[in-house]
Amino acid sequence: MIYLDNAATTKPASCLNELFSHYCTHTWQNPSALYLPAIRVEQKINAARELLKKIIHAPEAIFTSCGTEASNTIIFNGWQKHGASKMHFITSAYEHPCVYECFRLLEQQGHRVDFIKPGKSGIISPQSVAELVCDNTALVSIMHVNNETGAINDICAIANAVKEKNPQTLFYSDGVQAYLRIPFDMMSSKIDYYTASAHKIHGLKGTGILFFKKNVPLKAFLLGGGQEKTLRSGTENTFGILCFAEAAKDFLSNHEQKIAHMAALKKRLYELLKKANGAVCISPANAAPHILNMAFEGMRGEVLLHLLEKDGIYIATGSACSSKKRSFRVHESIGLSPVLSECAVRFSVCPDNTIEEIEYTAEKTISALQKFQGFIRR
Repeated sequence: MIYLDNAATTKPASCLNELFSHYCTHTWQNPSALYLPAIRVEQKINAARELLKKIIHAPEAIFTSCGTEASNTIIFNGWQKHGASKMHFITSAYEHPCVYECFRLLEQQGHRVDFIKPGKSGIISPQSVAELVCDNTALVSIMHVNNETGAINDICAIANAVKEKNPQTLFYSDGVQAYLRIPFDMMSSKIDYYTASAHKIHGLKGTGILFFKKNVPLKAFLLGGGQEKTLRSGTENTFGILCFAEAAKDFLSNHEQKIAHMAALKKRLYELLKKANGAVCISPANAAPHILNMAFEGMRGEVLLHLLEKDGIYIATGSACSSKKRSFRVHESIGLSPVLSECAVRFSVCPDNTIEEIEYTAEKTISALQKFQGFIRR
């Protein structure tokens, strides 16, 4: 199997195997209990939190069930200090569904929301965001790395521009595709909230994290026993949290080499595929090191996906969260035609992929194109 859909999820790191055995025998107690074994579990959770915070120098953090829950918590419960019944929000037109759909709901509730289109560059400019900021702009949300194209936004520059226009406006960035892949220092930035997800860095599904600055508004989205300093009730997913930290620690080992390796794999794949008939690269030149979005005119992305699947190669046509309700919203936001959008596929690599896998993938992709390109059912 050649797995090239790492933007959707990653294979759990092998170092987690031993952790499971230890969890089942030593760290299974409820961390909210008052006896010593439970207190030790709580200490391990807090140590995991500190490790994950340190990676981006985040002041505070709470664990959630996923990136979606973290985003929902911020967008619905992270701006109440403004008090006014109807507020203004700014986001991009190519956000992940867990962000985009929240703002659609706020819009339906009567709030004003501006959805910025990045245009052909695929990148949101600080100026385009700042121009829309006004006196009652409660929250601006711009993703760090786009999950389909790999476009990297300069979120620090965008946050600075927003705060210069209105210091009271809060800024959030979805960092799920960027965490551990794109250098970022939250402490020295004007960013108020940032999120990440364990299963994108070889941890397990079911664990996310919400980073935030001290004293920013944040209310609990889930109510109950008051875990996570009352900000996220529910018994902590101890195993998932410990795996998150262990996977991050593993990813940080030879970190620079891993990032360079992924970038080299992506570059090689692009060099081989750009020669194909009708090849169009959708990813910007300086996109994230692990994501390559391309289209091949005359070949529907879904058809190419299944043709490669027969050869044991697994890719995507876009966000896994939207695969059941195919949408071209991201491609439309950068000016791609609907016809070309139907032809788009996403290759996303991880440090475990090899150059041999990349060359084999390119060979099979070009072979599929030569056999079936142009046979599109209208």
